[in-house]
Amino acid sequence: MQSNSLSVFRDISFNPNVIESYVPMQALHPQVFDRFCADGWCYWSDLLFRRNFWEWRGHPCRVVLLRIDLSKFNLSKSQRKCLRRNSDLHMLATSLHITSKHEDLFERHAQRFNHNRPMSIYGFFSPWSHVMPCAGAQIEVYERHRLLSVSYFHAGIESMAGNYCIYDPQDGGRSLGTFTMLLEIQTARQLGKRYYYPGFVYDLPSEFDYKLNFNGLEYFDWWGNWYPLERLPVRDWREAWTINPETII
Repeated sequence: MQSNSLSVFRDISFNPNVIESYVPMQALHPQVFDRFCADGWCYWSDLLFRRNFWEWRGHPCRVVLLRIDLSKFNLSKSQRKCLRRNSDLHMLATSLHITSKHEDLFERHAQRFNHNRPMSIYGFFSPWSHVMPCAGAQIEVYERHRLLSVSYFHAGIESMAGNYCIYDPQDGGRSLGTFTMLLEIQTARQLGKRYYYPGFVYDLPSEFDYKLNFNGLEYFDWWGNWYPLERLPVRDWREAWTINPETII
């Protein structure tokens, strides 16, 4: 256990054996996609994969998969404020389709990272992402005619899994990562899904920690079980790495 591990993970059940598997991307029946999600599989571009250990900022860490039981989800005070703050925006939901305006937005989005900066939006998607591993969709968020963010997700029978989100860093004050995740949760509920999978976090502080600030969370123990997880209020993850916030756009 790392000395700077997040407190919420210090006493959880977690399979200590290394798990790392990869299979080529393929079309899955929606019920099979549900099963893959429940068994700890994630996906990028042309791969389906599952792994419970990784490295972050040069430190070995545990990969903690998350999901939200939508029957137990309710908005926190800060999330209600986030929705009100962005009530002037309008959304467009369509089938997943990468366009040049998404490529341009990704280039601006990537400048946020000074560690492990993503190089191309096509590192996350393939020409078949609208149908693999199952039906893919996107939610574009606009301020009038200006594209602020796009989030991408795939839906099975009872599950919806967030794939990726990009947003313009000049609108960081809108908390667009949280906002788009709330939009996906709302969409999953409207579609009658049981679970929403936001992907993974690490047991070390990282920029993914905002995913922990949600009610109804569960984590995967890598033995095949899901357990409730305490909501972790938003905090500045940079403090654990002595990173000056001003160095990150």
